[in-house]
Amino acid sequence: MDMLTDFLNDFNNVLSALKAWWPVLAVATFLEILKPGKKSHWPTILSNIIYLPLGLAIGATALSSVIPFLEAYIPTDILQARKWADTPIRQILLWIAYIAFFDFLYYWLHRAQHQIPFLWRYHMVHHSDVNTSATTVGRHHWLEEGFRFFIITAPLIFLMGGTKNMPLWVSILMSLNGIFMHWNVSFRFGMLEKIIITPAYHRIHHSIEEHHYDRNFGVFTQMWDRIFLTRHLPGPEEFPVTGISGLSHIRSWALLLPWPIVLSERKSIPREAAKPHEAID
Repeated sequence: MDMLTDFLNDFNNVLSALKAWWPVLAVATFLEILKPGKKSHWPTILSNIIYLPLGLAIGATALSSVIPFLEAYIPTDILQARKWADTPIRQILLWIAYIAFFDFLYYWLHRAQHQIPFLWRYHMVHHSDVNTSATTVGRHHWLEEGFRFFIITAPLIFLMGGTKNMPLWVSILMSLNGIFMHWNVSFRFGMLEKIIITPAYHRIHHSIEEHHYDRNFGVFTQMWDRIFLTRHLPGPEEFPVTGISGLSHIRSWALLLPWPIVLSERKSIPREAAKPHEAID
């Protein structure tokens, strides 16, 4: 009963936290109907919406006794970045650096999720969406936050103090970014298509086509993909079908089980085999 009570409390907290984001998702989904990149797949959109608060609450309940315990033993801000950021300009620079470092850590976790079978099995939940849309932002296995804690959250706490006193604009930017990058729209964003993670750019990462595998791991900028040679700039009409070969929408939800049942495999391809498909600036 204690766990059920904890879950219900976490679920209510999640619903409260999401109040501001439902209108954003509604507008994003409406624009997907008006200007779709690919025809909307309503079964996944509706199931993503239902799963979003449930997945967050299940994850919060499952990890609630572990993560706070570990956080208490992590030294904080050893770089003294917060002390250095004693002016408005330095505050802005601090949080820009925070986002860049977050992006760097997420890039390498993201690559590991595609290269290590154990991690890929959980990341498959996210990639199993047969038509990536704004609602895909919440389609993550409820245990993934545990992986993110060790690879992203803990280092950020250790080096820069984590999210403590994070400005509202940073929190909003990081939240909106997840919706934006998965957006199923035909819009293109000019020069930004070569700088930030746009819907067309991230769509390549979710592509079902093998020559797109192991591409575009970044979540904020294309910088790390460019440096580590995993960048694929989409062509003007390149907006591929997404999902995992051989895995249906219905079967994909079995992946939410906590133990590693592998229902499908997505193998990496040699870097040399992918190079001919890379776009040229």
